[in-house]
Amino acid sequence: MRLFRSVISLASIWLALLSLSSSAMSAQEAPIKEKLDLSMREMIRLVHEKPAQFNALWTERKQQQEALISTTLTGSERATAMQNIQWQWAAGLINYPYFHQRETGQPVAIDWQAKRDAIKSIQFDDETNIEQDNFQRLIQAWMHDAAEQRVKQDPALSRGDNRWLRANFNALEAASNNRKVKAFFMNRMLAEHIDDNGAKNILPQIFVAESNGVDPAQIAKFRAAYEQELQAPKDHVAYTYQIVEDVDLQLHVFPAKDKAKRAPVFVWFHGGSWSTGHWSYCPVVCRALQNLGFVVVQVEYRTSQRFDGTPLNALADAERAIDWIIAHSEELHIQSDQLMVGGFSSGGALASQMAVLNHTKVKAAAYISGGFDPSKDSWYNSVVGPLRDTNQLSPLRMINRHSPPQILFHSKDDEMCPYQDAQDFARKLSDLNIPNRLISFEQGGHFFVFKNPLDRQRITSELTSFIEQLEW
Repeated sequence: MRLFRSVISLASIWLALLSLSSSAMSAQEAPIKEKLDLSMREMIRLVHEKPAQFNALWTERKQQQEALISTTLTGSERATAMQNIQWQWAAGLINYPYFHQRETGQPVAIDWQAKRDAIKSIQFDDETNIEQDNFQRLIQAWMHDAAEQRVKQDPALSRGDNRWLRANFNALEAASNNRKVKAFFMNRMLAEHIDDNGAKNILPQIFVAESNGVDPAQIAKFRAAYEQELQAPKDHVAYTYQIVEDVDLQLHVFPAKDKAKRAPVFVWFHGGSWSTGHWSYCPVVCRALQNLGFVVVQVEYRTSQRFDGTPLNALADAERAIDWIIAHSEELHIQSDQLMVGGFSSGGALASQMAVLNHTKVKAAAYISGGFDPSKDSWYNSVVGPLRDTNQLSPLRMINRHSPPQILFHSKDDEMCPYQDAQDFARKLSDLNIPNRLISFEQGGHFFVFKNPLDRQRITSELTSFIEQLEW
């Protein structure tokens, strides 16, 4: 299952890791490109190799590429191609330890010489190449590695919000004396962080970016995003349901359309592989259920980029959120015995854990591209396994006759959360005579709901029918 290790969900570096690197070779080299590939995608394919073997294979590819370039290109073209090979090689060695441990559970020595050599090769103050894709990927790989070490070792990063962003900024300031380089990457990191996580509590990083020469127009955009987070919402009410290490976590409560009577309540968990995500990210379902008379609650919970959080932190927050909602049912004007949960991707995994493991409080559930068996995932097992039995946290394995009615929306070509798991989940519900529906979509992948308006219309229609059968 790739939901839990999805590079798509891990902000800018992970987006880069899934994309094929820009070509450093001429068209005439294409037939042998696969054998010489130094792209991040190829690094991931080799990630199960032991460190010494990976280093040998990776360095051999570099040398073969360099030999080929030496015989086919000359002058500036040759120099450019050689530089791209060097950047790709170094990025692969820096990224490998992280992905190797995620996939195998086996750590690579923190002072692994191959990675140290790769880092030594980086020209951190090289402003002439900051627009080059492979140079950016190399710097992003290094920043992720450096930030991870800082988050683990720096006491100042053990509390508060936006820990990985703060760690990245600290690492960059320590490594580079070039103001233009720092401004370029700080601008990029801030923009990506806001896209992935929102702008809550980022003012200190905006000040740092401004002092390092980020364009004033960009600074104005960052400030506007930050100030928007501070404003009281106009269409809903935000409640603090807990404070974690001086940071308030909120429930965003949207009232039912019909306020004359107590309403059923729908609790939504956003996606993002437990790494990123913002409470407001809810495709289709939240609006549809509000229109059907539900009070909708969208949950802010701990993620790794903001809090260095784990799936267990997110699970604890989900449980706490539901308990708070039930305890405040009169204030929220809801029927606490008509509580439905839902989520997208890893949020779907959280919601299904609530539905299956917390069934005395949860009475129905809806998922889009949900993950139903985290126990299959090596990263989830490595992070959660030492603390909890991941089999007992798997909704697919823990379904029982007390589980509530559930509806699943899933694409058959989902590349992150297997469609087969959704089928097995629905089948087990049916075997226990629990009302359920698996609404299948032929194509669109994991993010199908964002791509096709007709799919969103179908989700709304099927959800309406499902709610009618609940007779709430």
